[in-house]
Amino acid sequence: MLDEVEVTRQTYDEIAEDYARTLKDPYLGGSEAYHKAAIDRFIGLLPPQRRRVLDLGCGFGHDLGSFLERGLDTVGVDLSQGMLALARRRFPGAKLHHMDMRHLSFEPGSFGGVWAAHCLYHIPKRDIHKVIEGIKRVLVPEGAFFCCLKLGEGEGIDSHVQALSYPGKPRFYALYTEAEAKEMLKDFDIMEWDAKAEVYYGSGWVYIWAKKPTNRARFKGR
Repeated sequence: MLDEVEVTRQTYDEIAEDYARTLKDPYLGGSEAYHKAAIDRFIGLLPPQRRRVLDLGCGFGHDLGSFLERGLDTVGVDLSQGMLALARRRFPGAKLHHMDMRHLSFEPGSFGGVWAAHCLYHIPKRDIHKVIEGIKRVLVPEGAFFCCLKLGEGEGIDSHVQALSYPGKPRFYALYTEAEAKEMLKDFDIMEWDAKAEVYYGSGWVYIWAKKPTNRARFKGR
């Protein structure tokens, strides 16, 4: 029996072409302006001398392209070969890797920032600590981190999302309460926290900008 991540990967492989062609909304906050502002806010948090970015769950390269346009050394990773094929077609020569975000193989301190837009919620909660530990490991001290999460409770194959898009194509989602999200990121220094109560694809959302502290112990218990 396939696990939740593998089921989701298969779905993205199958829908990749249509997903990239039909996706007009860049997801963040439901507006292009919010999306651009989110990226600019993240870039503003990058350490001046370490501006290499890891685009985690880069998909077909929507955000990867934004970082490349801004002149940033950017590396993209995704588990879906279908999505990566589209990204390679759009950005020939881009640094793209087929990789499970639970097992990042980069050297410690490889990146000044990790961008994780709309990907962490595809990881079961039992495994999310592997992703967070990997992100902390590959970030330099004071490195920037961005993620967004679906607000709510529980986890599983989301029938509501299926009803809205790609019926019969299952995708796994983990929903987080704000308390769960803060616990998950307890080792980071939260710079900005934007929780949106309005329902978008079946749930509210929280958008988080953070930094990896130089002295982690200073932030324990936050």
